[in-house]
Amino acid sequence: MRDGFSDGFFTRLARDTHPVDLMCRYLLHGSVERIPGLAADRETLSFDHLSRRVRPEHRSRHDDADTFSLHIRRKVGGRLFGVEFRLHFVAGEPSADAVIPFGTPVGLPRFLHRLRANHGSAGAPGDWDFEVYTDVRDLRESVVLFGNRREAWFQVDRGRPVVGRLHGNRFGGHARLHAGGVMFPDRLAAVDGVTAEARAYRRHVARLRDPLPLRAAR
Repeated sequence: MRDGFSDGFFTRLARDTHPVDLMCRYLLHGSVERIPGLAADRETLSFDHLSRRVRPEHRSRHDDADTFSLHIRRKVGGRLFGVEFRLHFVAGEPSADAVIPFGTPVGLPRFLHRLRANHGSAGAPGDWDFEVYTDVRDLRESVVLFGNRREAWFQVDRGRPVVGRLHGNRFGGHARLHAGGVMFPDRLAAVDGVTAEARAYRRHVARLRDPLPLRAAR
């Protein structure tokens, strides 16, 4: 897998930023194209530029829908952290985007702490209030829906919740919510089972509600 910096899509500033902070900035700004200092120039993330420059193995097409994948990787303390920026276009127009971490798993509680502590004060009041949605028939994947209508999907991995996928709502303006829909129809209160899985799930999600400090964004 090649790095988007090496292929000329991203700036050195983006390459030198911790990938988890790039994830936070994505949620803060609501789309890949709006993250300050990420793209090499204004045209880098346009459909025409991506069509010319993205390698075939990092793009897919179905009818008039195109998806492009760009990556940034960085080793921190000997551990690999990476993010995939996935951009969707329909008929050449921006439709939706997502950010997917890979490499070292990113624990959800620590991610939410980092988001609020380092970036939360830059948002509007209520932006980082959240509700948790799942499907009570399968607790392996759920979603945090923030007050600004952005989403953080998470999975339970070895007994702890880890970030799986982030969805903004400002790339093309066509992003649809998954929380409350077919994939994640149920709020946390509906998880009322007495199984070990249900009890562990409620315990993990309750920890997300612990008060977290806020300080000036940097």
